[in-house]
Amino acid sequence: MRLFSRKEVAVDPLVAPLPRLRFASTAALERALDGTDACFGRYFFALYHCTLNEPAGIHDLRQQLRQRFPDKVTPVGDRFVLAGEAAFLALAGYHRALVECETLPDDFRAYAAERLAAITETHRKSQALPVPIDLTEGQLAQDKRLEFLTCVALDNRQIIVG
Repeated sequence: MRLFSRKEVAVDPLVAPLPRLRFASTAALERALDGTDACFGRYFFALYHCTLNEPAGIHDLRQQLRQRFPDKVTPVGDRFVLAGEAAFLALAGYHRALVECETLPDDFRAYAAERLAAITETHRKSQALPVPIDLTEGQLAQDKRLEFLTCVALDNRQIIVG
């Protein structure tokens, strides 16, 4: 015997509890590296917008920089993170390629140019200190404005899954 009938309630996705979404900066993804390809793949995609297995020039460039600057390489499992001049050259080369890619939308190319300028300024400041600091790829690529705006959008429930 049923005492209470079951009702189906339509749930408004804009007010219903959302899955736990969070933002991870490139620096946070880098700090979380644990030596697995899955973890490194998330980090690498956030930096260079390609998977570890995609044929992309950034893979070759990073390998060349690894050979040229062996003292600026930190092994992470079977992968590695670049620091200092090597990190700067990898990120700058990638962002220059985005800026020059005529098939990308103009607003994305403008964003890439802004990021290139910010990465260049951060690298120069870190190297101009009395004791220069070799920032890593994740530290140089960190976009505090992106982090702030994404977190605002998450808090405002403007990011909808599904």
